[in-house]
Amino acid sequence: MPGKIEIPEELIQLVVKYSTTDAVSDTPLESLKIVRRNHKTGPVHSLYAPCMCFVVQGEKLVTVGSTQYRCEPSKFFASAANMPVVGEVVKASSGAPYLCLVLNLDQKIIYEIASEAGPRSAPSEGTGVFVDDVTAPLTDAFLRLVRTLGNAMDRQILAPLITREIIYFLLKSRFAGIIYQIGIKGSQMWRIYSSIEKIRRDFASPLTVDTLADMSDMSPSAFHQYFKKVTLLSPIQFQKQVRLQEARRLLATETVDVTSVAYRVGYESPSQFSREYARLFGLPPSKDVKNLQAFF
Repeated sequence: MPGKIEIPEELIQLVVKYSTTDAVSDTPLESLKIVRRNHKTGPVHSLYAPCMCFVVQGEKLVTVGSTQYRCEPSKFFASAANMPVVGEVVKASSGAPYLCLVLNLDQKIIYEIASEAGPRSAPSEGTGVFVDDVTAPLTDAFLRLVRTLGNAMDRQILAPLITREIIYFLLKSRFAGIIYQIGIKGSQMWRIYSSIEKIRRDFASPLTVDTLADMSDMSPSAFHQYFKKVTLLSPIQFQKQVRLQEARRLLATETVDVTSVAYRVGYESPSQFSREYARLFGLPPSKDVKNLQAFF
């Protein structure tokens, strides 16, 4: 069994250099962000886009549905679809902050690499999120990618090649099947991805499983089963989490009352909205709004 990969000190220092705040930082590369936390955090709800998370330092627990994943320097976390997740940084300090590189997964690049490599014959692992071992070549690729942040010509010429290299390594992992399907129009994963985008875009509208299944050209039972296999949530649970996360954002960033927010995100009953909000976030919206400024 291979030992844990050591994260190069140069990579840690570069990530510290380009993460200037205790938050999520943009980088000169549009597809790359850096998450930095100087202290442990409580559970934070968010929506992950298709991405690969490479932890450089510290540790984080990520919960999707009822499944929990441990993200640490020896493991990488990947999401093949837009996922409502709960993240909790469990190892961080001002002297050794939690540091994570987040690389968005581009469908076009996945398609191009998959087309060149040929179709996958190995079965897919199925779920749209997973954790796998970090390898030395993958670590080296992320180091070289972060090095390009300091030079505009390197970002223009080298960064796209290194990004393709990282996705290529992802397509060689045991979870390649599910990643491969992101870039192939008409695949089951592609159809689920499209239905997820529909839910995210029209979360306030009444959506039924039958409607989503018809849009995906699948039977309602097959759609429901595969959607839950990929996202670890039923379509209705997924829509509910998207609605409630948008409601929390509105409460934090706009001067609106709870009842107005409930209607804006698609609830017909403010009391039901408050119950479900409290079930997800631990406090009713009227009390939670006082704590939200720390997260937005």
